Amino acid sequence: MSGELDGSLLKVFVAIIECQGFSAAAERLHKTQSTVSQSLQRLEEIVGTPLIRRTSRSIGLTPGGETFLIYARQILKLHHEAVAAAQLPNEQVCIHLGMPEDYAEYCLGGMLKDFQAQFAQVRPDICCEMSTALVSRLNRGELDLVLGVEHAGLQPGEYLCDEPLVWVAAPSWSCVGRQSVPLAVYAEGCAFRANAVQALAQAGRSWQVVYTSQSPRGIAIAIEQGLSVGVMARRLVPEGWQILDEHQGFPPIAPARLMFWRPAGCQVPEVEALVEILQRQLGRSGYADRPRHAGMSMSHALEH
Repeated sequence: MSGELDGSLLKVFVAIIECQGFSAAAERLHKTQSTVSQSLQRLEEIVGTPLIRRTSRSIGLTPGGETFLIYARQILKLHHEAVAAAQLPNEQVCIHLGMPEDYAEYCLGGMLKDFQAQFAQVRPDICCEMSTALVSRLNRGELDLVLGVEHAGLQPGEYLCDEPLVWVAAPSWSCVGRQSVPLAVYAEGCAFRANAVQALAQAGRSWQVVYTSQSPRGIAIAIEQGLSVGVMARRLVPEGWQILDEHQGFPPIAPARLMFWRPAGCQVPEVEALVEILQRQLGRSGYADRPRHAGMSMSHALEH
């Protein structure tokens, strides 16, 4: 072998074989036919053996040419991949999205798939907390977009849809003989808790918070053991849970309002795309009858 392999010579060789002729290869490569012939001759000199067998009617590969063609295509493919990789941004763009954990469990899979189809080089970073904490993070510049539940004291956001709330309990739970409603809820600042307590007060029902937790799983355990009643969005109720209503003495709960929050004047294309995707997935009011989200665990249907 004399000399180094040149990518341009490899392109000529592959083009001759794929086009089945020097004239067609020259047209594809925007070269003259004589230049193509000279390039092949130079490549064969470098390799040290004939690569193409020519007749008056056709061209074919020599045994050495058949083997060399495999490597030539691999080298050209790697060359293309190396150039493409070098042109990627040095730092990947990251979009910071906040949403309660139950909604992340409900819609995150489809959202990420749709988002990556539009912005393959953008990395979403998801933060899951209660809505009040997420809006505080947004105001500190830590998040680019928040999907959450409107709550008294929060700054105005962009309305998405109403979210009907329901009372839930374990399959074995019974209200017989209970004078007071035992509640498993989040701490103050939870919109679902506020609406539920208000409904009980207006109905004249006594109630008692018997369990609080910052963890969805912690609240789910209390409900699963039949120790308490919870409240959640209707569309998020897991398979197998009871939905309690007036027949068991539980009053209707005022719906929550799903909202978006983003920095003032934000017009980032990636954020706009996330808003549009979430509007498609969640924008239809939860009042519509929907099948329960069978893949959702009990713990992931509680946080807001």
